[in-house]
Amino acid sequence: MNATTGFRLAVAQPEIDPDREERGRVDDAIRLITEAGAAGAGLVLFPESYPGPISAGLDFDAGPAIAEACRAAGTAACWGRVESLGDGRFVTVVLLTDRDGTEAGRYVRSHPATGDVHPVLSGAPMAPGPEPGLFEIDGLKLGVVVCSELWNPELCRVLALRGAEVLLAPAGGGFGRVAENWRLMARARAVENEMFVGLTQQLMEGESGSALIAGPEDVLASGTGPGLLVADLDFERARWLRGRDDSMEDPKPFSSLPGLVRARRPELYGELGAPADGLYDFEAAST
Repeated sequence: MNATTGFRLAVAQPEIDPDREERGRVDDAIRLITEAGAAGAGLVLFPESYPGPISAGLDFDAGPAIAEACRAAGTAACWGRVESLGDGRFVTVVLLTDRDGTEAGRYVRSHPATGDVHPVLSGAPMAPGPEPGLFEIDGLKLGVVVCSELWNPELCRVLALRGAEVLLAPAGGGFGRVAENWRLMARARAVENEMFVGLTQQLMEGESGSALIAGPEDVLASGTGPGLLVADLDFERARWLRGRDDSMEDPKPFSSLPGLVRARRPELYGELGAPADGLYDFEAAST
């Protein structure tokens, strides 16, 4: 598989022991990278801020160990951590390490979580990043949305318009009763943007996981327990869907409506980019 016709994606869904030192998660990440490489994956996706630091204020660098693991396994890794801005504020960062161990991308979460702060996932409010997340590997463009950003259709559509064919959706976890709709959002983003979506989370407090790899027409893999999911992404099929129009023929040669990224009238959507009263103030919330 290659970025021209297809790609093998792995998503890692690790179990979190709140009593274990966070540095220990680096060893778990290395093991999962090794497993992904053995499975022939071109990239392995880790959850939000994994392997860490996850908690604001901790300071260790997983980068060198992940780079070495990627070189040894011959696979890329999308992983994360919480970083300090040095002014009392923190940001959620997603990093792409290529298969040769070099840093191939960096995204600062642009829409941090609203509302109260999770005691395990950061423990502090996060400051917003300036731009949507877009990575590239072997000519393949990858969009990145962190946790609740998956629920923002405008952000995901912008990434599709910028050429993303895969949407990486690392999440924190603790979904609770929202889990079913979280998986639904992953499928919706895949269908409406005719792209592939990889969703994964950290398993906390014995919860059932929501790991998922979805395509424009169906779910390719899903799992509730710890470990890896692996699926092959057929870009030829997805590009065919993007490039053709709807049809009333029967039987239909597709199971999701095609041409959705093209069937738009941007002149009607001006409100999406206009200032408006009552919008959430991400900058103020970060302090």
